[in-house]
This record gives sequence, structure tokens and C-alpha cells, in this order.
Amino acid sequence: MNIVILRHGEAEIYADSDAQRNLTDYGREQAQAAGVCLKALALDFKQVWVSPYIRAQQTADGVLSALGDIPRETVDALIPESSPINLVDTLSTYSGGDLLIVSHQPLVSALVGLLENADHRSGPPMSPASMAMLTADTLLAGCCQLQWLRHAPNFEATV
Repeated sequence: MNIVILRHGEAEIYADSDAQRNLTDYGREQAQAAGVCLKALALDFKQVWVSPYIRAQQTADGVLSALGDIPRETVDALIPESSPINLVDTLSTYSGGDLLIVSHQPLVSALVGLLENADHRSGPPMSPASMAMLTADTLLAGCCQLQWLRHAPNFEATV
């Protein structure tokens, strides 16, 4: 199975609360471009998990405008201060096929590090709209292989 972990697009600096920060116009463009990139890769996402924060929801909207109708679930465990260890425990029960996760730093980097190396401190830096794809038979700590990293604006693959 493939799992793509996407950091939300560029967000406004100020809002009444962190959860209410909107994407900037550029952040919306990044989200749409990420969706176009993922569509070109022909991944077969069965589900999208999204943080409840507005900027992550808006990023998912932009990505899904390119990918089409994929079941979407708001997952409270995807907020920035969530435990990557607890999230991996949740992921370990997932068996629904290719999965797209839209979340925040520092969680996205920690999650990549934990899934790939069983070390949440070893994850790659991820700027707004950066994404990482990992493959695994089962989503457990240290059991996934990092396939690529892609960063806005051009989304060229690196590892």
C-alpha cells in the first residue's frame, strides 16, 4: 500500500486561533498543484485523512479538485501537536488501500521518520505543500520505505 503524507499549503500568519488560519492565495495554488501532481502519478487513493484545522481542510479541497471524489475523513489525531506514536498505532489498523494524509509540521516530518526509521526525530524537513510517499504492507513504525519527497512549487521527486 502507498501512503502519501502532505503538509498543508502556505497559510496566513495570523488568525483568532491556530486552528482558524486560512491558506494564502499561494497556498491554494500549492494545494491545486499538489493535486495535479498526484493525479499525474496515477495513485489509487481509497481514502483521505485530514486534520480538522481550516488550512488542512482547504489544502484537501484543492488536492481533491484535481483527484476527484475520494472518501474523506476528518481525523482529530492529525493536529500539529498530536503524538506521532499514537497516530502510527491508529494507522496500524488501517487496511483500506492507498491513503493520503493532510496535516501539519512537526507531525508530518515526525510521522515520516517514525514510519521509515522507527524514529520520529529522523523525518525529513517538509515545507508548506511538501509531500512524502511511503510504501508498506502494514503501516508500522520502521516498516515503511520512503519512495520520494516532493516540494512545491515544481514537485520534482527527491529522496
